[in-house]
Amino acid sequence: MNPQFSVIIPTRNREHFLREAVISVLAQTDVSLELLIVNDGDALETHFSDPRIRVLDNGKRTAVPARNFGVSEARGEFIAFLDDDDFFIDMFHLTKAAAAFSTGCDFYFANGEMRFADGAVKLFDRDATAQSLESDNTILISAVSYRRSIHDKLGLFDETLPYYWDWDWYLRVARGGFHLHHQKQPAVAIRVHQNNMSGTNIEARRANLDAMQSKHQLRHIPLKNHTDFV
Repeated sequence: MNPQFSVIIPTRNREHFLREAVISVLAQTDVSLELLIVNDGDALETHFSDPRIRVLDNGKRTAVPARNFGVSEARGEFIAFLDDDDFFIDMFHLTKAAAAFSTGCDFYFANGEMRFADGAVKLFDRDATAQSLESDNTILISAVSYRRSIHDKLGLFDETLPYYWDWDWYLRVARGGFHLHHQKQPAVAIRVHQNNMSGTNIEARRANLDAMQSKHQLRHIPLKNHTDFV
């Protein structure tokens, strides 16, 4: 029997974070799940014995192809993502998502906690609609789950948008008429550290954002990070 959820963790050379992410997924309560760890880096040293875990080798094809690989291998009715340096803080996160799906939701996203290196914790609490997504990306990918069948209608993630593939996906989903549900309770801890901040590669990010704007016929959007919203 296929699981309810396929949780996908793309990872690249961050096993010190990955272990906590995996533990938080396996702690999810009252749902059936599989965990797909899509390795985009060097060989993993950690051996995962839980039968719910599958480790896939992405051959260092970069992050968005890793996510698409995970989706293509998923067997669950619903897809959920977790970045390798984040972790679920609500053991009922997927249970709440399943409840929302049972009432007609197609795409579910929860609040999160931004965890800073100095110990500060700030709540990320932002809604999102088809209209608001035309100017801001206010959805945390590590707090997202959705019906896998959406990919049958919209295809996979756009691999030409390595920085803004997620925003592009949210716009495609929202404009496609799918029902979005915002869970106000925080479900995930987002580690804020130098390696995941978007302050580097400004020129590449700007070019990628311009490409997404052109694709969706959006007005000019300034560069931002999720930390700008807390």
